[in-house]
Amino acid sequence: MMSLLRSRRTMILLVAVVTVGLVASGAVGLFNAFFAQSKQQQEGEAPVPAPEMAALGEAPDDTEYADLGQQCERGECYRIVAITAEEADDGEEAVETVYRHLIDDGWGRILPEGADSPDDVPLSQTYLTNGSVLVQGSTSPYTPGSTAGLVIAHAQDPLS
Repeated sequence: MMSLLRSRRTMILLVAVVTVGLVASGAVGLFNAFFAQSKQQQEGEAPVPAPEMAALGEAPDDTEYADLGQQCERGECYRIVAITAEEADDGEEAVETVYRHLIDDGWGRILPEGADSPDDVPLSQTYLTNGSVLVQGSTSPYTPGSTAGLVIAHAQDPLS
């Protein structure tokens, strides 16, 4: 047996068998990974629908919400909402009116990255959440006749 292992032909044959085995298993792994990825892309898991308008509750006095529909990007859906505020002079005032109304209903503020204190950031430049829904205000009107806008989405951990 020892003489067989010392044989040069046996060693070359053994190395060849191991090399062919490694290459074959690597090729099988590559094919499986490729076809699994393309199958996921074809099936395309349906994204979770955006939160309904009911998540915002009733609009503040002299303010109306208009649902502009759901949009989905990269597997995440969000709802666009136009704000029409009769008493607001500009979009920032309209967003702040809605934000104050939501804060009175128990929503919390999320400061932008790098901000140390709520006093350092205007209310309209923060986000609000109730734990399951995230609201971001826009001081630009989304439709003709509207004053400002909101984007509502499900609160979740950021994508890495």
